[in-house]
Amino acid sequence: MNELSIIVPCIYSTDRLPRLIDELSGYLMTNPADIDLIVVANEQAVAAEDIVAYVRAKYPWIKFTFLRLNGGIRSYGALVRFGLAYSTSQYAVLLSAHGDDDSGMIPRMLVEIRKGFQVVQAVRYAHTGNGKNIPLRFKLYQSVYRGLTRVMLGLNINDSTYGFKMFDRVFLQALGLTQNGFSISPEITFKALLARGRVAYLVSAFKDIPLSRDFKLYKEGIGYLWLLYRGCMHRLGVSWF
Repeated sequence: MNELSIIVPCIYSTDRLPRLIDELSGYLMTNPADIDLIVVANEQAVAAEDIVAYVRAKYPWIKFTFLRLNGGIRSYGALVRFGLAYSTSQYAVLLSAHGDDDSGMIPRMLVEIRKGFQVVQAVRYAHTGNGKNIPLRFKLYQSVYRGLTRVMLGLNINDSTYGFKMFDRVFLQALGLTQNGFSISPEITFKALLARGRVAYLVSAFKDIPLSRDFKLYKEGIGYLWLLYRGCMHRLGVSWF
């Protein structure tokens, strides 16, 4: 069993993966026997063969797996769950394929999770000026969702919807992850806390790049609200997991 799987879901494009893998290579070299990199992509994602050839030629020592799902376009959560099912590691970290996560935080996250935390959540917007390219409506949504989380779940969580997090894969899969969309991100954090797990929060350096076109609030909103409802019912005695 590896200690850590780095899972990178790709809904549409893999064109930024070479740069991301270059950024990760220095860290992966420190302990290549205990870390693997899993890219999970839809059939429509372009340049899959080029990515595999790139890694094999430049980084043959990386434990690298490219999983390509046939059929229609799977959303973010479905790709994550497929990658987790393939992984045999104790821990997993989700990393954006678009390069907007601070991958240099992974060693710090691993230090924290080894202390017995079930989730280590990266936190954005902690410094003045962070996220200047983030649309106002998205910031408003974040504020509203944090408020609803406090009211309905009794949890004060900063940035639960941010997908960049490390977690105990065995623990979370035992609780069950069901969301197919981006709502799998708060599902991980909510279920860990409701199961009396421990969550650590680390401030992330923020890369001010435009939001990915993968995320559409009008498509994802129902999933996010459903999590709040199920979490609230769980608190009232109707088991969610």
